[in-house]
Amino acid sequence: MRSTRRTAFGILGLIAAANMFCLVSWQVAAADQPEAPPDPRQAMITALAALSPHPSLGDEARVFDRFVGTWDCDFTFFLPDGSVKHAAGELEFGWILDGQAVQDIWITYPKEAGKERGIGTTVRFFDAKSKTWRIIFVGPAYGALLTVQGGMEGDRLVLRGVDDKGTRLRWSFNDIQAGSFTWRGETSGDGGKTWKLEEEHHMRRRGGSNDRRTDMIRTLRAAVPSPALGAQAQVFDRFVGTWDLDCVLYGAKGKVSRFSGQWIFGWALDGKLEQDVIITGGEGERRARGTTLRFYDARSRNWRIVWIAPESGNVAILKGGAVGDRIVLEGAANGEAFRWSFNDIRRDSFVWRGEVSADGGKTWQLEQEMRLKRRGPAA
Repeated sequence: MRSTRRTAFGILGLIAAANMFCLVSWQVAAADQPEAPPDPRQAMITALAALSPHPSLGDEARVFDRFVGTWDCDFTFFLPDGSVKHAAGELEFGWILDGQAVQDIWITYPKEAGKERGIGTTVRFFDAKSKTWRIIFVGPAYGALLTVQGGMEGDRLVLRGVDDKGTRLRWSFNDIQAGSFTWRGETSGDGGKTWKLEEEHHMRRRGGSNDRRTDMIRTLRAAVPSPALGAQAQVFDRFVGTWDLDCVLYGAKGKVSRFSGQWIFGWALDGKLEQDVIITGGEGERRARGTTLRFYDARSRNWRIVWIAPESGNVAILKGGAVGDRIVLEGAANGEAFRWSFNDIRRDSFVWRGEVSADGGKTWQLEQEMRLKRRGPAA
């Protein structure tokens, strides 16, 4: 496929396919047998899934709701040497996080028997503060993490950003019809004065009698980590399942506040990605606060992390890994460094801390601490 820089979907790597399970069969037992206990490895997918957009989105929900379901894809890649490559695949969209965000999965089919498929995923949410759709794409096989933003421009959906090399990106949905659309990926090396078409993908909606609104969430699920992760899988596999959390927030002028809820971890995307959901509130007040995407980048030998909270508009990008008996992840935003860590890790408990530093990491201030206890058996 394509190089790791440039537009998103040329970087889809080839990785192993996971078995697909029907959404409605996750916790169903045989009629003549006692009901089996919930599978902790499926809890994250159950908590993540949503069938429709959140009412707070209003008319903005239409921007991506019309794409929900499965699309058959004819992918075209225009390579630097002037050659053109084609690949077949599929694209699946579905709502997540109480309908506050859309997640999709891009899949390219292998051309030879026994080869692995390419796969990547995007989370999309509307940021009410900036009045734009914000998009985060990850391609674990190539260590890719890209962000763009935008919205409707006339009858097109246009998203813009910059890759890690400083190259400008422009992704667009064109000729949008009920049963088809064309996606284009362009790059600019001169600040947007001129653009080069690198990818053009033609999509046709897949029909069928099943409810296509659940296609994406069924495909996203993975029961176990990919064998390609090797020993790195254990860094986060031990957290799979549901944890009860008690969070303390340390604010300005000594103000302290708390919230409680659940933190639910599970494997996704053919086992290349660990994803989580943080839920707060009890029955009748349940809120999905956000989701984290975690993947191991073999090139940099780091776990790369992106936390996405649609309601607040917060997106945090970090990297790191195991440090002794802890997990330490670091990032930076708005001139401040921040550090998240998993501490005192045991089979049924751990402590998570969020810290910030205004002096480049010389000193750290604790802003958030979560104490977690496992709910139910370990996965």
